[in-house]
Amino acid sequence: MGRVSAFADPEIIKLATEKFIPVTVDDWYQRRRQDAEGRFFIKVANQGPRKGQGGSTRQGIYCLTADGELLAYKNAGNSSEATREQLLLALAKFEKLPTNRRLPGAVAIEPFGKPDANYQRTPPENGLILRVHGRILDKKAGEICNASCDFPGGGKASRDFLWLTAKEWKALIPKPELGFSYSLPVSVTKRIARFCLIDNTRGEPEFWKGTDVRKADFGLKVTSITPEKIEVSLVGNALLADEADLIASKRGYECSLIGRLTFDIAKGKFTNIDAVALGEYWGATTYTQKGVRPGKNLYGVAFSLPPMDRPGDRVSPQAAREWNEYLRPN
Repeated sequence: MGRVSAFADPEIIKLATEKFIPVTVDDWYQRRRQDAEGRFFIKVANQGPRKGQGGSTRQGIYCLTADGELLAYKNAGNSSEATREQLLLALAKFEKLPTNRRLPGAVAIEPFGKPDANYQRTPPENGLILRVHGRILDKKAGEICNASCDFPGGGKASRDFLWLTAKEWKALIPKPELGFSYSLPVSVTKRIARFCLIDNTRGEPEFWKGTDVRKADFGLKVTSITPEKIEVSLVGNALLADEADLIASKRGYECSLIGRLTFDIAKGKFTNIDAVALGEYWGATTYTQKGVRPGKNLYGVAFSLPPMDRPGDRVSPQAAREWNEYLRPN
């Protein structure tokens, strides 16, 4: 709620971009990593109220100097007023520091050293990245439209990514044969079902377990061939539920998936991937309870190729925290 209001506030945007250097990191990784970056984060966080007792979260908005002095802290769930107050407080403290601590180059950065491989996520070498957006939907006068809920920002699209290895996306390359049909690799099917077909519009969800995947069947078919490209259609169905008995299940998603892929023959790569899952979602998890709509409701998930011209296009999928399971979902 705080992030939705605070980072849409024009004054906060101006302050953050003109008077600070904004940096976003995932606390889940930062508080665990055993390397220079992790030690720096813990050093800063320990000056605030969240000490991470028992490995608990240290999330929040930190304002700090380049040499690691904490100037102000607020948990990210606060209002825009609280965030603005925090930034102004930090700026006032910074301007009172000795000049030699505020000049460019005042802080000498030691060699970073080897990053902690256990908490370092980089896209698979020569892999493929898809952008994933989820959104709650409704139907009015027979037309599908955006929906709203009681949670601020819950009606907006969520953001995540899907990573495929080189071996996986190359298995999607079609034969130049009209009508040729084939299936997604099992690992891709399960990764999509467990980690992408999820309602993450109001917070961090608990992902589907392997046993929650009641059905996931995604097929590809060559629909058009020219000397330049091959067009492929994608169709499928999925059923996710925390109980085999759907009537007794507390959470589930039953959807159909349609899409289109374009493979550029000369470039040897996919130049377009657009797909959408649409169906009925019900229930919530620990951190997505607020604002959940009662009963079964329309929910959609869209997949597309990002332009890959921004660092943000390489942000790791949330489910990639459990890296081995992400690559080899059961």
